[in-house]
Amino acid sequence: MLRVVADLGNSRLKWGRIDDSGTLVERIALPVDDPAAWSDAWNRWKTLGAARSSWAVSSVNPPVAERLAAFLESHEIDSIRWIGSAAEVPIAKDVEGAETGGSDRALAVYGAVQLMPAGRPGLVIMCGTAITVERVTAQGVWQGGAIAMGLGLAFRSLHHFTAQLPLIELSEVSPSWGRGTRDSLEAGVFWGTVGAIRELIFRQAADLGGSPWVVWTGGDAARLAAEISGCDTRVEPDLILLAIARLAFPAG
Repeated sequence: MLRVVADLGNSRLKWGRIDDSGTLVERIALPVDDPAAWSDAWNRWKTLGAARSSWAVSSVNPPVAERLAAFLESHEIDSIRWIGSAAEVPIAKDVEGAETGGSDRALAVYGAVQLMPAGRPGLVIMCGTAITVERVTAQGVWQGGAIAMGLGLAFRSLHHFTAQLPLIELSEVSPSWGRGTRDSLEAGVFWGTVGAIRELIFRQAADLGGSPWVVWTGGDAARLAAEISGCDTRVEPDLILLAIARLAFPAG
């Protein structure tokens, strides 16, 4: 049987193919608004020869989730497990509104706790459309965290809600200041985001006790972690896919 995990966010739809041992063997990132690209990807995976397929999907994007559900139904998927809220993720929680909280935040914590040493507090940082800094106690209890604007969203917001600021993309090395609009904009968004994450880490670590481990994930994780990381830091780009796989398709 072909086993597929999917992480449906606000900007991207990520699929992962899981082998019989529960290992992520292939992953692809797809647009959230292009069912034709979904079909192309699915048709390629079907050529692997599996007659049946089972999916596990985490979604924080209900409108697109409806379209994805229709797509999977039309492609005769055998079984689908949906994870639509933090309440559905089996991790100890001390948070408010888990029934309406994002499944991605809880899954990131769930996945990080499996990877990192027990008995120590930790922080999980997701760097996507939004940036979240989640705190985990030494006993493995998720206590919530902080939500801030991601890099791409910040650039798009400044472009769309001002009259003259251009829409830009990050350069290979972001300047710390600029003579013109574009480099000034990049400097402010990138280094302002670095500073915000540093401050959130500092403030959350202060009352966690001990020295927390830090796990980063998301499309901008590697770039941001490189400016902030300490010695107990791990970057896992596919943390949520790995967490869904562990939850839905445990080895053995």
